[in-house]
Amino acid sequence: MRRKDAANIPPNSTPIEEVSQLTLRAEEVDDDPTTAELRIPKVGFGFKFAYGLAYFGFFLCLFMPALFSLPYKIQLIDPASKETALGLVVGISAIVLLPIGPIFGVLSDRSKLSWGRRRPFLLLGLGAFAVSATIIAIAPTVPVVLVGYVIAQLAGGLVGAAMNPALAQYVPPAQRGKLGALSGVMASIAGVCASLIGSFLLGNLLVLFLLPVAVFAVGVLIWILVIPDGPAPDRFQAVTVGASLRSLLFNPRKHPDFSWVWLGKLLIGIATAFFSTYQLYFLLDRLGFTAEQAGQQLAAVGGLALLATIGFTIAGGYLSDKLRRRKVFIYVAASMIGTGMVIAAFSSNITVYIVGAVLLSAGSGAFNSVDLALASDVLPDKEAGGKWMSIYQVSGTIATAIGPVIAPLLLAIGGGGNYTAMFIAGGLVAAGAAFTASRVRGVR
Repeated sequence: MRRKDAANIPPNSTPIEEVSQLTLRAEEVDDDPTTAELRIPKVGFGFKFAYGLAYFGFFLCLFMPALFSLPYKIQLIDPASKETALGLVVGISAIVLLPIGPIFGVLSDRSKLSWGRRRPFLLLGLGAFAVSATIIAIAPTVPVVLVGYVIAQLAGGLVGAAMNPALAQYVPPAQRGKLGALSGVMASIAGVCASLIGSFLLGNLLVLFLLPVAVFAVGVLIWILVIPDGPAPDRFQAVTVGASLRSLLFNPRKHPDFSWVWLGKLLIGIATAFFSTYQLYFLLDRLGFTAEQAGQQLAAVGGLALLATIGFTIAGGYLSDKLRRRKVFIYVAASMIGTGMVIAAFSSNITVYIVGAVLLSAGSGAFNSVDLALASDVLPDKEAGGKWMSIYQVSGTIATAIGPVIAPLLLAIGGGGNYTAMFIAGGLVAAGAAFTASRVRGVR
C-alpha cells in the first residue's frame, strides 16, 4: 500500500504534475517517492553547520540593504521623496525577479554538470551579489540604485535555486522542522547584525554594502565542501527557457495544499514587508531619531526581538517535528504578527514600538520554524525541488513587490506619514495566513 499519509500528500493530489510534460509521471518511477523520502539518512553536525552559516551569509546579503543600507542610501540621494523612491526600487526589482527566480529553479533541477547541478548557481549568485553591492554603493542617482538592486534580486534567485532544495532533497522529514528553524534563526541574527553593523559603517558605503558579500563567500565555500551535489537524474532533460517557463504552470486544484501554503507565505510576506521596509523611516519621521541613532535603536530592538525570535523558532521547529504538526504554528504566527503591527501602529515612543516589534518578531519566529518544513512536506515532487521551491519562493518575491508599492499609498492617507494606517493594514493581511493554513488538508 502506498503510504501517502506519511508524506503528507492528500489522496486527491498526484505526486508529480508537469504541464509541459518535461518530467515523467510518478507512476513511471520505480521507487515510491514516499518510501524513498523515508530512507533519507539523518544529517549530522557538518551539514547543519554548513547549512546554518551559508543561510546566515545569504540573509545578511538580503537584509543589510532591505532593512538599513538601501533606505539609508536612497535618503542620501533623494531625501524629499525617499518613501516613494524606496517603494519603487524595491517593488520594480521584485517584479523583475518574478519570472526569473523560478526559471533558475527549473534549470538547476536539470543541470547535468558532473561538479553539481546546484553549485554553479550558488557561485553565480555570489558574484552577482558582489556586483550589485558595488553598484549601489557608488550610485549617484536612484535609477542607478535600481539597476544595482535588480541585480541583487537576480543574485537572490540564483542562490535560492541552489540552496532552498537542500531541505527537501537531503534532509529526512523528521529533521526538517529543526533545519528549517535553523535557517529561521540565522535570518533573525542576520537582521539584527544588519542594523547594528550598518549603523557603524555609514562613513564607508563600499564596506557597508560589500561586507555581507564577504561573509556569504565564506558560507558558500563551506557549503560547496560539505553539502552533497551531483548532476541531475536522467529523467530531467535539458530544456529551453521557454519550456522552463511553461513547466512552472501547475493546476492549484491538483495541488491544493501547496497552493494554500503558497498563499499563506504571500500574506505573511506582504505584512512584514510593510514593517521591515519602512521601519528606519518610522524611527526617523515619527520618533525623531537621526540615521545613526535609528540604526543603533533598531539593533537594540533587534537584540530583544532576536531572543523572542530564536526562542519561538527553536521551540517551534522542535515541537513541530515532535508533535508532527505544522499548522498550529502558523495560527500562532499570524496572530502575533498581526497584534504586533497594531501595537506598533499606535506607538508614540520607543518603548511601545519595542513591544510591538518584539511581538512581531516572535510571530515571525513561529512562522520561520515551520515555513520551509511545511513547504517541503507538501511539495508535489521532491526530486524537482528546485522548481517547486522556486515557485514557493515566488510568493515572497510577489510580497516584496506588492508591499513597498502599496505602502506609500497607505502612508499618503491624511496628508502623508500615516504609519498607523499602513501597520494596521499589515496586521489584517497577516491574519489572513491563519485562514489559508486552515485549508491545508494533508498536513496537521
